[in-house]
Amino acid sequence: MFQSKLANNLRRLALLSVFLFLALQSVIAQSLLERIKALPDIISVEKMEQNPFFSEAFVVNVRQPIDHLNPSKGSFPQRVFVSHLSYDNPVVFITEGYGGGYAAGKRYLDELCPLLKANQIFVEHRFFGKSVPDSMNWKDLTVENAAADQHYVLELFKKIYVHKWVNTGISKGGETALYHRMLYPNDVEVSVPFVAPLNFSVEEQRHPHFIDKEVGTKQERKLVKAFQMEVLKRKDRLMPLFEQLCKEKNFHFKAPEREIFDYSLMEFSFSFWQWGHSVKEIPAKSASDKVLFDYFQKVSSCSYFDIESGKATAPFFVQARRQLGYYAYNPRPFKKYIETKNMDGYIDKLFLNKDQIFPYDPAMSLATEKYLKTSAAKVLLIYGGIDPWSASAATGDKNPGVVVIFQPGGSHRSRISNMPEPLKQKAIDTLNEWMK
Repeated sequence: MFQSKLANNLRRLALLSVFLFLALQSVIAQSLLERIKALPDIISVEKMEQNPFFSEAFVVNVRQPIDHLNPSKGSFPQRVFVSHLSYDNPVVFITEGYGGGYAAGKRYLDELCPLLKANQIFVEHRFFGKSVPDSMNWKDLTVENAAADQHYVLELFKKIYVHKWVNTGISKGGETALYHRMLYPNDVEVSVPFVAPLNFSVEEQRHPHFIDKEVGTKQERKLVKAFQMEVLKRKDRLMPLFEQLCKEKNFHFKAPEREIFDYSLMEFSFSFWQWGHSVKEIPAKSASDKVLFDYFQKVSSCSYFDIESGKATAPFFVQARRQLGYYAYNPRPFKKYIETKNMDGYIDKLFLNKDQIFPYDPAMSLATEKYLKTSAAKVLLIYGGIDPWSASAATGDKNPGVVVIFQPGGSHRSRISNMPEPLKQKAIDTLNEWMK
């Protein structure tokens, strides 16, 4: 009797093994397209031309709740770009802070993918690009909802990619990656935010202080300020050029053009250092009005304040005003010549409508700061040494799980690939160690 039961059990086990083997083979045989379509809340999947580093790529629309705490409000399609290398490789998970249409081009490749031999999943931010609901209720554009979006996309694709995940992003996208990691610390093994600020007020004073006292050399700062001063001194002569430019480009603003001239002038120094311009480019004091004006607008175009030009990035200012914070202007060094003496509250005045203005709450930034200084692990932060955004750089303080690298002379374009060799190797060695 015992031997008979044993034989029956062995037969059952053999049949079960065959069934499991066949089921596994069936899953393996599924194409990536079929696997994605089989995931819940997939609205559409379309093949796109992939970067040569990958074998195939798809643009996917994922159904997301407008409000994760109240799904009854409805849903919207969030655009996700999936570039496949291998099921056996890790995933670089990119959190864009704005619209992500550029990720559809075959030239797009995050630099971490070749470094880590990784697949690439890119998520467009809610309320930007094509990831927008039919009706924009600005109350639903929060750090918490955005992080929940990313968490859900990640959970979906973990059903396909089971190896290690790295989240990353640049600038606001890097900030987005930080918030995501803080709120969902177990979603990924490693985080690599690039040039990601962590602000604690609507108009941070750390940035103008950095520009006035810390960036570059004293002589370089003096040359930038001297150029701004010369532009202000010639304002009446330059205004016809400014007005002509606005007319030709059909620019419209929320303030008079003479004020926008002043704001553009204050924006000049931030933009100059952010994008790594050289003081050697600055026109001489004796330069003609046209040469002076053209360089002024090359570095600090008034299109930044144009209503139509700003529509694509307008949701950012809702977030900046509510949770992310931004930078202040300091017109005091130019008080002798500048007409707009007080620039406090310029975000509300120049960028927002009444329904987009919310009380500022730094809670998410403060929670992220605490997380980085205490429990964060395997977070690599990259900043540019002359980038004004580094004035509000995130820091792990004494937490050994957070590594911060400042690229000397680096701008907002600072990446691992353009670092000096010793720092580049430090970043690569750190990532390789963490990915073991």
